[in-house]
Amino acid sequence: MQSVVVEDLCLNRPRGGFRLGPLSLHLAAGSRTALVGASGSGKTTLLRCIAGLESPQTGRIAIGERTVADGARQLVAPAARRLGVVFQDGALWPHLDAVAHLRFVRPELTRAAALEQLARVGLADRATRKPAQLSGGEAQRLALARALAADPQVLLLDEPLGAVDVHLRDGLALLVRTLAIESSLTVIVVTHDRDEALAMAEDLVVMDQGSIVEHGPAAELVRQPRRAFTARFLGRAACLPIRRDERGEARSALGPVPLPRDADVAAWSHVVLPGDLELDEPATAAALRARVLHVRFDALRGTTAVLAIDGQPVHVACGDAVRAGDELPLRVRGAPRILPATGVAEELR
Repeated sequence: MQSVVVEDLCLNRPRGGFRLGPLSLHLAAGSRTALVGASGSGKTTLLRCIAGLESPQTGRIAIGERTVADGARQLVAPAARRLGVVFQDGALWPHLDAVAHLRFVRPELTRAAALEQLARVGLADRATRKPAQLSGGEAQRLALARALAADPQVLLLDEPLGAVDVHLRDGLALLVRTLAIESSLTVIVVTHDRDEALAMAEDLVVMDQGSIVEHGPAAELVRQPRRAFTARFLGRAACLPIRRDERGEARSALGPVPLPRDADVAAWSHVVLPGDLELDEPATAAALRARVLHVRFDALRGTTAVLAIDGQPVHVACGDAVRAGDELPLRVRGAPRILPATGVAEELR
């Protein structure tokens, strides 16, 4: 296993108006990290820079003790970086069967050893099949086996579950984790799906518009985000705008919020995570009221009413008797959660 260090990396594409960085990132050896964010946030571009498939204008990239890139200069070729890469579409070779895929990237691998590798990913009976003869899930398993056949120190995965049927994703995510632990790999996975990120990684790097918004343990970022963007992306939070009333007091649709009079209300959001609102039963005169848009059922989270508050969807745990169109009395649990609306706002003092 090897650490991955990115320092002051910056990449510009003037024609497309895209900019990545400047950003820095230090991933410990053996860590499993997900780069998460919306499409166009720079996740895949950062992964490609680490892999050597794209070159930034400035910045340093190190894998273990070796500096592999210094700005646009490639000091270590991609093939010599001890990386395994799984692309979103698999990027399999259509003319080769499963065994040949593994032996192509590692010619000294015997057929018996290749069959053993395929067995690790559940493809023991698919050894002679070509990509067109495999399902989407099987193709990604072959892409994973091919990446591991090269005996990498770092495994890079770009949306590895995107082409896999929904009911197969949990199994493939578990396989990635299991093999990474068994092989003592440092793992970096790109995904725009929160549940996939949490299934494959312990640490998250939240990205937006080419910048890192937050980086930390997954459980911490989901439960206690420090930016409104993180709360919305990871926690299905509502980010309510804050306004000044006629007396100059800061308020959201849920009531007063603790912002100083000189604070720019546009730079802050009243963030409402699932669980920050609960049913006010029995209803009191002070209860807030909102109408149910629809009701969701989740095997893990139970029944949830989705309400509209100031144009934002808010999730509230409810009973099975609640129906769309019902008006529910609500109360806020705890103090208002006020977070920077963007990744650049100053912390509240």
